[in-house]
Amino acid sequence: MKSKALRHKSYSQYLSALAIFDTLTLLIRQIRIIDEYSSDTWESNTIFRKFDDFGCKAFNFIEHIAYLMSSWLIVMMALERLLAVWFPFKKFILRRRSGATWAIVLLFLGLSLSQVFRLVMVKKIDTVTCGAIDSFWELYVNLHMYFYNMSLTFILPVGFVLVCNGMVLYQIFKVRREILQQDKDKRSRFNRPIRKSHRTTSMLLIVSFTFLGTLLPLLTMSLVFDLVLKSRGRKDAFSLYLAITPYMEVAAVLSLVNYAANFYIYILSGKNFRFELRKVFNRQRTTSRSFTYKSSKETREEVIRLW
Repeated sequence: MKSKALRHKSYSQYLSALAIFDTLTLLIRQIRIIDEYSSDTWESNTIFRKFDDFGCKAFNFIEHIAYLMSSWLIVMMALERLLAVWFPFKKFILRRRSGATWAIVLLFLGLSLSQVFRLVMVKKIDTVTCGAIDSFWELYVNLHMYFYNMSLTFILPVGFVLVCNGMVLYQIFKVRREILQQDKDKRSRFNRPIRKSHRTTSMLLIVSFTFLGTLLPLLTMSLVFDLVLKSRGRKDAFSLYLAITPYMEVAAVLSLVNYAANFYIYILSGKNFRFELRKVFNRQRTTSRSFTYKSSKETREEVIRLW
């Protein structure tokens, strides 16, 4: 995405940032899995055992910022495509390279401010776990469940993405219908740039719908469980939990696909991406060959000097 051909595109900035936070999310998830496995087998070797209060606060904060950035960068991309399709001749700040960079920075700062409560309420609970302080426990659970999990991670980003993508698809079909109604000469003249723009839009739409399809099952089940807990009490909620636990495990695995699928989406749908990717691997292979040749040549010269 940072190659000469792609780095001037605004969407390249969003996709580059998305790659960073998706990777960070997967790494943090792996740390959590290793810690759970360690606590079940070697309790003295758990990862969080070596953390102090600051380590617990920092890890908890970074973990949830990574999840939020991965979700809200999809929202930024959906908004950028909405502006590109509805106003193709206007250069909004979100559609410029510098504007996209500033938008990512401001998004990161805004989401960081929304999670400051974690730096205050989280600390080292015992020798092996991190969690909320007892005096803040109820407030922390409410902020985590309703403000972070339901609002910032689920309702708001999903709502924005659905509305933006719906408006983008409507405009695409509208433009295609207008093109088909024109005569053949005008159609051939305008078809190529519009087709190129629509390919990029289609790729970004696939990324957005992958986000929706992989995260919706887990978030929906979590929302239903919380509603049952609030309305019917712990007994019915526990029965529901036992019933849906296998499905939640599958949904949790499916949700991780969101953080790993984008690279393959770019390969399948992006001709420019495939071209740049081939250039990267060809450059690495050429560099490796030249280095090997140089090394063997220097070795021969050293042998000749010795003789």
